[in-house]
Amino acid sequence: MEGSYRGDEMLQEVINVVWGTQIKPEIFARWSQGFVFSSEERTALIQMNGGPCAVIAPVQAFLLKNLIPNCDLEGFRELDCETIDKYLALALTEVLSQCRQGICSSHTTGGEKGEGSSSEGPHHLACLDDPVPNCPDNVNSESDSSTHHPDIPSPPPSDKDHSLFHNSIRLRQFDSKHNLQNYIECNIGKFKVQYGVLLFLYSLILTKGVKRVMEEMGDLSESLIDSSEGHGSQALINLLITGRASSFVWDGSKDVGGLSLIGIERRPTVGFLTRLEHLRYVQVGWYLKNPTSPVWVLGSETHLTVLFSWLAQLVTPDTEVERAKQVFSWYDVEGNNFIKREQLGEIMDKLGLCTDEDFIKFMCTELDPDNMGVILYHKFLETFFNVADSYTPPDTFTIFHYNGLESSCPQNKIHYAEGCVTVQESHVRFTPSNSEFLTCITSKWPNLDVHWKNFTPSLN
Repeated sequence: MEGSYRGDEMLQEVINVVWGTQIKPEIFARWSQGFVFSSEERTALIQMNGGPCAVIAPVQAFLLKNLIPNCDLEGFRELDCETIDKYLALALTEVLSQCRQGICSSHTTGGEKGEGSSSEGPHHLACLDDPVPNCPDNVNSESDSSTHHPDIPSPPPSDKDHSLFHNSIRLRQFDSKHNLQNYIECNIGKFKVQYGVLLFLYSLILTKGVKRVMEEMGDLSESLIDSSEGHGSQALINLLITGRASSFVWDGSKDVGGLSLIGIERRPTVGFLTRLEHLRYVQVGWYLKNPTSPVWVLGSETHLTVLFSWLAQLVTPDTEVERAKQVFSWYDVEGNNFIKREQLGEIMDKLGLCTDEDFIKFMCTELDPDNMGVILYHKFLETFFNVADSYTPPDTFTIFHYNGLESSCPQNKIHYAEGCVTVQESHVRFTPSNSEFLTCITSKWPNLDVHWKNFTPSLN
């Protein structure tokens, strides 16, 4: 598509769902950055201030997911800027395409297909076709912006900043992923300078559809960016990772107080692990823990980083045994490796096993001979499945960690941390207490230890 249009009504709806009823100038300023690459680790995106990791870390995860099959770590460091930009364009396109609404949008412009003429809605892009007035950076620049922002004094943020930005936005539509990617590749500079992250975030909401985003969030009083702290919500993180703005990290739907709340519906391309699971605030479902590529976004209480590996064997296969582990985890809500005896019938039904009442009673007696009222995880698997086919990760493997905050990296320079993981075989779950990093990743791989080769990374 050629040309652009204002779309004031659509844009205002996006602003409301992203920011809520009021935009704080200081929070808006923290989010007003582009997708900028580090000069030290040239495929690593820089996060300049607290907040936008909710967008930057998932984009980094998709970027790494596409890079990993094509080159090793040294290859990363030999890529030229033009090639890296193409991988960035591909990552942005992929994340946007996940959000593409399944029904055609009623908001169309001249030359675009009308409502009902397509089985899918268009991709939307929010762009700045003209420089923002009085902006210190030329946000329309197509030049490479791989260097960090200049260290010069800036005036305090004001309401005028976000008003000028929003008044300068123009919208574009694309009916195919191919055309979208071509446009982003040719105009990647628009997303690498000031406001690039916000333009991409707005594009996600426009492509998904504001109404649908709000329906998936569930709580209409919440915004995607916290109005007081400026961090991204779980709904925003899930939107980028899975294409669905659910506020929950469990698998499928769950009945909570009579409400059916939908979490994650299928295996995503990249996964999600969080230290909050160790703290018992949430339990991440099987889907997010087991993506189709060995890349995970990691969450601490305040920040998002990325874990990745070149080892394809870390991707869990889709087998009957793994499906059984997933279903068992739905009922083992505390992660204690056992379920209540009366839940066995429901699990057997979901796994397509025999649900004859007498057979279930017999199996309850077999699995709980001492009448303790619980059924152990490993006994359940060994009884119904061939555990020899069960997936286990390698005893040792190498992982890498990305943190986009320069202040969280040694000497304020971003580098990928490299670690060697050792997994201990045990049915008894070991819970580390001396490492925030370990308390996060042991929710995926229990009983492991990591020896860091170059430096010990931070989740914060």
